[in-house]
Amino acid sequence: MSEENKDFSGGNTSAKIRRFGEFLVEKGLISEEERDDALAIQTAINLRLGILANTQEIITTGQIFDILEYQRESGEKFGEVAKHLNLIDENQLYEILQSQEDLRMKVGEILVGLMYLKKEEMEAALEQFVREIGGK
Repeated sequence: MSEENKDFSGGNTSAKIRRFGEFLVEKGLISEEERDDALAIQTAINLRLGILANTQEIITTGQIFDILEYQRESGEKFGEVAKHLNLIDENQLYEILQSQEDLRMKVGEILVGLMYLKKEEMEAALEQFVREIGGK
């Protein structure tokens, strides 16, 4: 699963904490294929940092390509490269990351939209998931 996929966990997760999609599969609420469908959709529709920065007129399209080229060589995250190249500052990066999170479609929402889960089932499972990860 992708790093962007925090699946309702509310922030960074440790290796011990399962992702919400995995939790749903383990509980028999969805199949692995249904989870994978939702993750593929999530990856396809959620906005990349560079696109958000560009639409907010913080960086140009040309600068995106400069960042991506540097990123391929360095292995650093997009935002860190943009800061390193002095194309954005810490506050701009924070704002872009916040926008990205606000616009991010969650796996549970996608599963409901695909009708793999009813909204009530997803919400009940999410409550159980949060209780379980809170106890670890």
